[in-house]
Formats: sequence, structure tokens, C-alpha cells
Amino acid sequence: MLNTLRALFTERCPHCQRIMQSQQDSLRVLKFCPQGHYKEETYASLGVRIVYDLK
Repeated sequence: MLNTLRALFTERCPHCQRIMQSQQDSLRVLKFCPQGHYKEETYASLGVRIVYDLK
């Protein structure tokens, strides 16, 4: 049950379905596909989200 619930909140690459990696610093949160298909930058202080579809 817990694994099913956790899977609902795990972000995955829309192309290869691998789990996205993330990095965070004081300005942004960066989530990216380990295979390089997809990248997403979120700047919470500005309310901006930038999505790169690299495939």
C-alpha cells in the first residue's frame, strides 16, 4: 500500500519513465532525466517554471 502511494508522487520522465533526479539551491529546483530527455527548472521566488523537452 505504501509503495503504491509513493509511486503516485514520484516524478518520472515523460519519454522513458525513469525516475527524475533533482538538485536544489537557494534560487531554483532542477529536475532532470538521467538519460537527458527532459529537464525542468522551478524558480519559486519568481513563480516561474521552465521546461526543456530535449528529446
